[in-house]
Amino acid sequence: MSNRKDLHINKSIRLWGRSIASLFFRRECICCRRELLAFETDICTSCLADLPLSFTWQDPSSGADKTFWGRVNTGKVTSLFLYKGPYKKLIYSIKYKGNHRLAVRLGKMLGERIAEETDIIVPVPLHPRKKRLRGYNQSELIAKGIAETLRVGNIKPEIENKLLERRNFTRTQTQKDRADRWENVKNAFCINPKRAKTLQMSQSERPIHILLVDDVLTTGATLDACATNLLEALDCTISIATLAYVP
Repeated sequence: MSNRKDLHINKSIRLWGRSIASLFFRRECICCRRELLAFETDICTSCLADLPLSFTWQDPSSGADKTFWGRVNTGKVTSLFLYKGPYKKLIYSIKYKGNHRLAVRLGKMLGERIAEETDIIVPVPLHPRKKRLRGYNQSELIAKGIAETLRVGNIKPEIENKLLERRNFTRTQTQKDRADRWENVKNAFCINPKRAKTLQMSQSERPIHILLVDDVLTTGATLDACATNLLEALDCTISIATLAYVP
């Protein structure tokens, strides 16, 4: 009862703070630029209601799943929404504007739609230099939100940041065509052998179920490269989750 009361008090304080802040700063919806109401955060109620959900979690062979057919053996591919129109701004805000809160929030929404039982969550890594420049890895923030909703009893799967490493400092994939995207990530990733051995010993009785997490699924080049490394190094199965999907 005390916890509920504390949550209510904290929520009231946040709403009060936003109301005061709105007197001095205009808070806008990331998608439509409409002024946000005191109870709204980042996205207005209207834009959130119109979020173009991908429904990949309902389709046993969605376009997202087919991205990897004949390339790498993956399980279910789940994406929250379609990467189009003003909703592209959500990814931009997370990736380049440091919107940690939005990444975790959307990660939670994505996690609610993932049905697969997961042992560990592996965010697609950034090269250490790029992570220092950006200050964070957006995939880790999304994974944090997912982990909050993927619980088995009172246990939530751990986020594994040391297993998969990025060894090449590659340029952004955003403006590249399909062929260039593949070339850009070729041999970009590697496995930490000590961490792989430790994980394998902890799950010696069955394959480890890994949920591989990224922000956007476009050609699948980056996720393909990551999944290939994981499958070669471990006795594992892999599912994939991304916030957005380019159909």
